[in-house]
Formats: sequence, structure tokens, C-alpha cells
Amino acid sequence: MANQQYFATYVQDLEQDPFDPTDFVERLAWRLTGGGGDDIQATSLHRAFEEEIGSLQLLSEQYQSKIQRLEGQCREEEEEFAVTLDRLQAENAGAVDKLKDLDATMQLVAGKVVHLGDQLESVNAPRARAFEALQLMKHFDEFLTDQPLHSDVFTDPDKLLESAEIIHKLASISQELSSDKYATVQSRINHKYDEIERLMLEEFVRTHRVGNRQKMKQIATILSNFKGYSQCLDAYIEHIQVGAFRSADIFGDTLSLCRKTYPMLDQIFPTPEQVMAKLALNIFHGKLQEFIGAKLMDAENDGDLESYLTNLHDLYAKTQKLAVELAEFKIGSDAEFLPALIRSLFGRYLDTYIQTEIKFLNEQCTNLLQKFYESKKHQKRQIQSGGLQDFKRDIQARIMTVETFGGETFLSEEVAINMLQETKLAFQRCQSLSVRDTSPQNTELVLDVLLKYLCTEHLEYAIEIGLSGISLAEPKTPPPPHFLSVVRQTAAICHLFEKQFEDSIYALVKETTAEESAVSKKRQALFVLENKMTLGLDRHLNAVVGYVRFVLATEQKKTDFRPENEDQIVPLCSTACTTVVRFLNEQVERIRDSVDGTNLTTVMTELGVRFHRTVLTHIYQFVYSSAGAMLLLCDINEYRKLIMSWKVPLASKLFESLHALSNLLVVVPENLADACTADVLGDVDRTIVVNFVQLRADYRSARLYNDFR
Repeated sequence: MANQQYFATYVQDLEQDPFDPTDFVERLAWRLTGGGGDDIQATSLHRAFEEEIGSLQLLSEQYQSKIQRLEGQCREEEEEFAVTLDRLQAENAGAVDKLKDLDATMQLVAGKVVHLGDQLESVNAPRARAFEALQLMKHFDEFLTDQPLHSDVFTDPDKLLESAEIIHKLASISQELSSDKYATVQSRINHKYDEIERLMLEEFVRTHRVGNRQKMKQIATILSNFKGYSQCLDAYIEHIQVGAFRSADIFGDTLSLCRKTYPMLDQIFPTPEQVMAKLALNIFHGKLQEFIGAKLMDAENDGDLESYLTNLHDLYAKTQKLAVELAEFKIGSDAEFLPALIRSLFGRYLDTYIQTEIKFLNEQCTNLLQKFYESKKHQKRQIQSGGLQDFKRDIQARIMTVETFGGETFLSEEVAINMLQETKLAFQRCQSLSVRDTSPQNTELVLDVLLKYLCTEHLEYAIEIGLSGISLAEPKTPPPPHFLSVVRQTAAICHLFEKQFEDSIYALVKETTAEESAVSKKRQALFVLENKMTLGLDRHLNAVVGYVRFVLATEQKKTDFRPENEDQIVPLCSTACTTVVRFLNEQVERIRDSVDGTNLTTVMTELGVRFHRTVLTHIYQFVYSSAGAMLLLCDINEYRKLIMSWKVPLASKLFESLHALSNLLVVVPENLADACTADVLGDVDRTIVVNFVQLRADYRSARLYNDFR
């Protein structure tokens, strides 16, 4: 038992996956030494390992013999299976041959059966037609006599369907006979025809109530040949609509009704698409027409154009969506059936849509502007522009201050956004409600309204008011920055307008006859606004430079540049310079807040050029002593630092040259010639250099005129 347990431990160690020899030897050594310890006899351990190796060899031999025995058994079983497989393959080949023979025999028999069936049909069809004709003749005889009908077909209520088929054929035959000779029999047949038709309709209704769709299909198939078939359809359609429209969503109810009804129609009627078309026609010209008419009439009677247009757009979109969803059913054979139904519902509304839309937009935009000006307590005035008007304002400015309305710009981004939102909704309605490819033309009409009220009535008016508040005369007080606020707000509103044009308008006119016209109108409107803003900025810069000129003229004294005491300390800059720099810093900050991009660069460059021209003209008015020239150089240095902060290359270059020219007033006469040829003055006209030299107080005493003429 101990030996078996010992070998079981061996087997357990050897069958570990993965097998690690080092780990196996470690565990073996641990067992041989009794769990390890410090006192290990190498000789004993070596002897024990040899014994264990012998045991492992013995175990290996046992397993090897077992493996050989199992391999022999496998070979024997493999040979047996090979023999069995050969036998089964032979049997399968025989079965396949028999199957082919059977298939050939079946095809031969099938061909003979089909031929025999054709022969039987060729014989039976004439006999069946002859028998049917005989029965019709017998029934026709019944109608020829003056006696009541006595055959079971016409007297037995259970044979209603059979009698219906027969009476339909008799009615068709009787129509071919002479009315003079067979008037009586035609009358009797027609009377019976009407009677059976009525009974069939009653039977169809009764069968519908009990829900027997199979019999309903039989009746409907026969009735489809009768004149009263449409009455059957009408009765069925009216019945299935009972209780179908109970919610406030008539479109959802219609779709649910059609989805529930269509499978039944396919099971009952021979032409379900015809019945489905009749159902759609009944709903559209019934419930749907009443609902749409009531909705639009209420808004129309109340004079609420916004509700009318919103309801029209909403109802039209829902109806179109319903038509798309109904297209999954087979409704009629004409693809234009549902679109024609929609046109019949909305035709009269769509024909007058654009007139209503334009009227509503005019009223809405007028009200928005009127409420805005009323909130500002402003009575909108007629603005006239041009040379005569500017001349009048210039004369008034000389005797009184111009009207600035307390800095009010009369611009409102909220009003502009409301206009854009109203027209955005109008463009959406225009896209869906315009008929017969008139969407581009109607879009242009809506655009005209937007341009009129947003660009002309609101933006242009505000710009003109702003222009009227800019003095054309020489200002004696700092000019108000109100027009800069007008520019900033106008630019923001124009950006919103251009974004809407790209998002909502251009897509509607792209690649149409209205594209060029719409784009041209937009560009023209923005061009007018841009020109007026350019004019206003030009006038504002004139006023800014005019005030600088006024400050320099009133605060700059001749004694600043030619003091009586040449030894006095030269200040950092003159009072006039301090005032001008402070004023221009304020103006530039406001300009940067109102103008951006390339427009800002253009405006700042123009301001720098005009300011340079003003300072240069101012300098020419004085004669400069040595101390006065130092003060001028300090002033020019302050101006240059101001200009450098603007980061306008042309203006910076002009004031660098001006600083170099002012330096000519400071240098000693001996170095004056070298200073005049400095690189900074390389682009400066020689006449200007000479003019500056002539401004020196020592121009004559130092005989500088000999060198600078």
C-alpha cells in the first residue's frame, strides 16, 4: 500500500502541466531529507537519488509496455474500422445508383402524368363549358316563363353565392338580346339581379359583424362584378372608421387605422389597393379636410396671420409625412394619387400663401421697429443725406452743437435677431409651401422684406442718425464716440445677417434663376452700409484730428519752444502733448472696441497719417531755440511711443522720420550736415529737411542758410 501511494505521488508530480524538472527534483529532495533541514548527508542523499532514479526507470518501463499494448489495440481497431468503412462505401455507391434509376423513373412517370392531365383538361374544359352553358339556358328558361322561379339556386338562401354568380352571367347575356323581343325577361333578370345584390350586401355586413373574413372574401370577390360593389366598399369604409378618431392627433389616428386595416383588406377584397385608395380618399376629403379647414379658418377669422401661417406649415408638413408613411401600403395604381390628394386639401391655401407671408412679415417687422423706437421715445424722422444736407449741418455746427440723442445708437441686436428669426421661419415655410417650383422666387420676395426692414429701415437709419451726430466743423470739445458704437453694433448685426443668408437663404436659391439676383441684392445692401460706415469713420477721424488741432492751437504757446530763460529745466513733454496723447489713447481704445480685422488696420493707418500731417503742420508754426527744440523732441518722442503701440507700420515709419527731423533742431551746427544725411531721413523730401532746418532760432546767426537753401 505504501509502495502504491509512493508511485501515485510520482505520477502526480510527473503529470503536472507544464512539467518543471527543477521543481520536481526540489520536491524529491525535500521528501528524501524529511522536509529539509540544516543537517544533510550528501552520501545518503546521493544514494537516495540513485534509488529514486532506479524507481523512475522501473516506472518508465512499466508505462512503456502499457503504451505498446495500447498502440497494438489501436492498430487492430483501426484495421477493423477500415474494413467496415470500405464495406459502407460500397453499399453507399450501390444506393446512389439505385437513387439515380428511381429519379429517372419518376421523371418519366411525371412526364406521362402531365401529358395525361393536358389531355384530360382538353377534354374536360369543353364539357365543363357546355354543362355551364346548359345550366344557364335552363335558368334562362325559368325567366322566360311567367311562373315563379323554382330552382334551388334561387329559392335556397344558403345558395346565395351560387345564385349571385349565375344572375350576374344571366344579366350580362340579357344585355346582348333585343330589347323589343326580350324586354320582359330582361326586366325579370334585372329585378332578380337587384334583389340578389341587396342580399349580398346585407350578407357582407352581417358577416363583417361576426368577423368571418373568409366568407367576406368570397362575397367581396363575387360582388366585385356587381354594380353595387362601390356601395359595399363605402359601407365597409364607414364602418371601420367608427371610433377610429378619438384622440387629438388625427394624423396618428389615420396612420393607426390604415396599419390596422390594411392586413384585413388583403384578406377580404380581391383588389385591396383599390379599397385602400378609397379609404384614403374618404379620410382626406372627410375628417382631415374638416380638421384642416377648422384650424386654418379659426386663425383666418381672428386675423392672426402668425397662427395661420404656423398652422398651415405644420399641417402641411404633417400631411406630407402622413403621405410618406401611407406609401408603404398599396394605395391605388398611380404614384401621384397621394400628392394629388394633398393638393386638393391645400390648393387654395398654397395659391395665396406667399401674399399672406409677405403681408405678415411686413406687419411683424413694422411692429418690431415701432415698439423699439417707442421704447426709446424716438419719433422716426426722414433722413436726408448729401452735400447740401452736410453743408446745412456744418453751418448749424458752427453756431450750436449737433444732436447726438444722448449717445443712443438706435440699434438693437434683439430687434435684428427677432427679424432674422421671423424671416428664418418664413424661409422654412417658403421652402415647403411654395407651389409649382416657385420656391426661389418666393425666397427672393422674403429676402426683399428682410433687406428693407433690417438693412434699410433699421441699420441705414441708425447710421444716418449717427452721421448727423458727427460735427463737420472744428470741434472745441472731445468728439463723442457714438458713431463707433453704431459701427460695432452694425458689424455684429451684419454678421448675423450674412450667416443666415449662407445657412437659410442661399441653399434655397442656389443653382436657380433667382441665385444671381439674391446674391446681388445682398451685396448691394451690405455695400451701401459699408460705404455709409466708411463715410462716418472718415468724419469721426476728421473730428478726432480736428480736436487734436484745436488742443495744439490753444494749449501750445510760442514760449514753449522759445523760452525767455534758456537755462530752465526742460519738462518731459508739453501740456498740449500730454492732453493729445491722453485723448488719442481713449479714442484708439474705442476704435479697437468697434472695428476689427483689416478694417481696424485701415482705420488706424488713416488716423496715424492724419495725426502726422497735423503735428507736422503744427511744428511749422514755431521757431525753436535749443531748449525749445529739446521740448519738441520730447513731445515727438511721446507721439512716437503712442504710434508704436498701435502697431501700424506706415504711421510708425512717419513718426520715426518726424523724430529724426526734430533732431535737426537740437544738434549743433557743426554736426547738422551729417544729421541731415542720416539713413532715417533717406526717404524724406529734401525740401522738408530744409524747412526744418529753417525753424532753428540760430538759422541766421549761425549762417546755416549758406548750406541749406
